[in-house]
Amino acid sequence: MLADARSEAGDLFAGFDAAQVAAIRDGMARAAQQRVQSRACRAAHRHHMRRANAEAVLADLLPTRVADGDSWHVMSRGDVDALSYVRHFLAGVSHVDLLVMSTWCIARSDLDEIGGWLDSGRVEHFELYAGEIFPSQYGDEYELMLRMRETYGCRMVIARNHSKVTLMANTAEAYSLVIESSANVNTNPRIEQSTVHASADLLAWYLEFFRGLRSIDKHS
Repeated sequence: MLADARSEAGDLFAGFDAAQVAAIRDGMARAAQQRVQSRACRAAHRHHMRRANAEAVLADLLPTRVADGDSWHVMSRGDVDALSYVRHFLAGVSHVDLLVMSTWCIARSDLDEIGGWLDSGRVEHFELYAGEIFPSQYGDEYELMLRMRETYGCRMVIARNHSKVTLMANTAEAYSLVIESSANVNTNPRIEQSTVHASADLLAWYLEFFRGLRSIDKHS
């Protein structure tokens, strides 16, 4: 059957002269090479493309400033994760006094970005509540977070935690955001649901719970 298939494929060029066949095959080879280069380009710029895609998606869906008492419900996939929302809503305020993220895990690039916000004053205080796998399976990120604690006074709590909640507050502007999501801080290609609430009461309720947790990790 394979030989028959090859014979049928060869017959496709039966009506062309040798020069035409060579030109067609050369064009097919160039197209294949371009596809390879395109895939390599996407891989090389994967993080930046994900960030740009997420920002474009949320810019189409959400305002950068949520009215007090409003809630927005979002279904997304692929490029939108918990940090995408933080990045989006930071555009609507001068800074936030408080950024709290509860997540199963977090990537180094995300911590680097948060560190940049702390350096620039866009975020004044950061708290991370991570899952019990964080110290053992994300060793580099864990060590970086320990250094951020020393440098910026961040808080880190390791717990048997699988919740995904983000809190953002600007006290001077009386602006509070709560982002409840199925998404970790890390991007993955799955469908995620998220709800954004502008509610000081809900933020205070979550903050009281998280600050009552004790870390199961001796270093934090």
